[in-house]
Order: sequence, then structure tokens, then C-alpha cells
Amino acid sequence: MTAVNAGTAVRLLVTGIGGAVGSGLADALAAAPPWAEVVGVFSGERSRDAFRERSSEAVRNRIRPVVRDLTDGPATLSLAGELGPADRTLVVHAAANVSWTASLEGARRGNVEVTRNVAELARALGGDTRFVYVSSAYTAVEGWEYRNTYEATKAEAERLLRSDYGDLRPVVFSCSLVVGHSRTGAISRFHGIYPLLGLIDRHEPPLLPGGRDRRIDIVPVDWVAAELAALLSRLAHGDGGPASDVVASSGTAAPRLEELVAGAVAALNRARVHAERPPVRELTLVPFRRWEFLRRSLDAWQVRGIPMPPKAFLDRLIGVYRPYFEDDRVLPPTGTVRPCPPWTEFLEPAVGYWFARQPVRGGGALVRTGGAG
Repeated sequence: MTAVNAGTAVRLLVTGIGGAVGSGLADALAAAPPWAEVVGVFSGERSRDAFRERSSEAVRNRIRPVVRDLTDGPATLSLAGELGPADRTLVVHAAANVSWTASLEGARRGNVEVTRNVAELARALGGDTRFVYVSSAYTAVEGWEYRNTYEATKAEAERLLRSDYGDLRPVVFSCSLVVGHSRTGAISRFHGIYPLLGLIDRHEPPLLPGGRDRRIDIVPVDWVAAELAALLSRLAHGDGGPASDVVASSGTAAPRLEELVAGAVAALNRARVHAERPPVRELTLVPFRRWEFLRRSLDAWQVRGIPMPPKAFLDRLIGVYRPYFEDDRVLPPTGTVRPCPPWTEFLEPAVGYWFARQPVRGGGALVRTGGAG
């Protein structure tokens, strides 16, 4: 990135900076020349303190933290008076309810109402202020059959920005399922594919349902953060005119589900061997129709020789993933500076980083799934 011209004050106000994409953006900004003041908005003191504890000194020195409940409209709006003036402000709204299982009411509160509150804040900041909305490449505002409340409410929030806040000249940055850093595997939140890793590692099922040839679009967090930082630099140093939306996805380079599962098992087994644990068995993918027949048969015949997770846990987890294992619609990459790195390069460090941070235990693991954030 280039430095800001002398006498120009640029501010980045980033919500959700403690999430996966937000933390990655903080790392990218800290590694670049200081071309803007960066204000990071945290939902509470605990999230702020956890972020600062895990961050490098460069990030801590770069980010000015503020704590605000973004579901509280008046409290959010009051930030405008606390921050002081800036010649140019980019409001980067990365905070979201990323759960794929949230109720419609909860998803709307976290993704639509909060977006409205942050947009009102952006409008109150005045001057040359633009709104950058971080969304998902797994949703769209038109021609889309939503697979869960996350997709539906992210699209609803985007429509809200386009219809009610055109004066903020909103730009949408969408990314697909985010995994760890392409070299280190580091990431601040284990959502997306990580609960699937937990199922394989802790319960070692011999079978999984899904379409073998369905593509699972995954992207490393450092590449996503670099593309978002590049977009912000273009907006900050441009003439203020229209800017194209960006979709940070891997497109046709994404792994097929069969490849992803095989690659994840291989990476997991290398990590397990290093930790002096026995490898997990090879996984077989079966169509959902056959999976449902086998599940009914195991229950009816009370088969005990095949290791399976607790039924309620397994059914819930598979139910969450099923729409993506049967329907692999995702927006194609658009407007990125460089293509996504090959998944074969970043899957192993992502699995290794996750594995090193898991307790060695069995039993029903907590189901935490979601998109980017």
C-alpha cells in the first residue's frame, strides 16, 4: 500500500476486528506502511482483551480499540462524537452473526439491525465517508435460494445498504469459507470446515454423506485479508468515484468434497502421528439416500460394531452441512488482485494449527458452524 499524502487524514473504522477476517485485516494493516488511523470496534471488554493478548505488538500499536454494543443503536451512534473528525473515513463492517443455525430473529438482529446501526454511524461521521460491507460469497441479493438464515440475512443487509444508504456509496467485499493462514494455519475463530474436522478427529466415523464432486470453496485468511486491504487502499487513495465489489473466492480451483475430505484426513493423520496418536481410518463418502438408509438400519438392528458419534450430535452436524454438500453454489472470484493460492498448499497448515489447539477428549463435541467473520 502507498502512504497517505501529507495533510490527508484517513480513518478506518473496523467492526468485528476480533473475528477471523477482522483479525487477518489487522495483521495486514500492521505489516503495511501506516496510511490510516485504524479504530477497531469490539463487542465487549473480554473480546478486546483476548484480541490484544493474542496479537503481535505491531497490531496492538496499530489498532485503537473501542468497545461498543452494536445492537444498541444510540450507543453505536454516539461513537461519532467520540472519534473526532477525519477528512476521509472508511467504515468496514465485518461484524456479523456467522452461525448457520441461528434463528431468523437472531440472524436478523446480528446481520440486519446491526448493519443499519453501523450505517447510521457512518452517516453521522459526515465528510467523505464510505461503507465497506463484508459479506459471504455463498449468498447473493438476487436469484438465490438461501440455505440458512445466515445467507438470507447477509443478503437482506446488503439490499438495505443499497436501498437506504446510497449516499455512503457502499462497496461489498464477499469471501467464501475462511480457513487458517496459508503458511502458519493461524486463525482467530474455528468456524466453517473446522467442526467437520472435529467430527473426524474425535469420533472417526467410517462414512460421511455428500456429493463427491461438489466443490467446497475455501480460502486462506491471509489472502482474504490482503485482498480486503487492497480494496481499502484503492478506496482511500482514489478519487471517491464508484468502486467495484470484490468476491474473494477460489472458484473452479476449489477442491471437490472428495478431495477435501481425503486431504483433511491425510493432514490430520500426519498431525496425529507427530502427537503419537494412532491415525484415523479412511473415510468413505456415500450419497445422502444411502446414508439415511444406513443410519436407519444401524438404529433398527442396534449395530454396535461400527463406531459412530451420538445420534443427536451427528444428525445436527450433518444437517448443517448438508445444504453445502448437495448444493455448491458460490459466487465466482471477481475484482481480486491475485488468484487464491492452491488449496493443497494451505489445507495442511490449517489442519495442523487447529489440531494443536484441541483438547484430547471424546464424547459429544460442541457444534459450532458458520461462515466468515
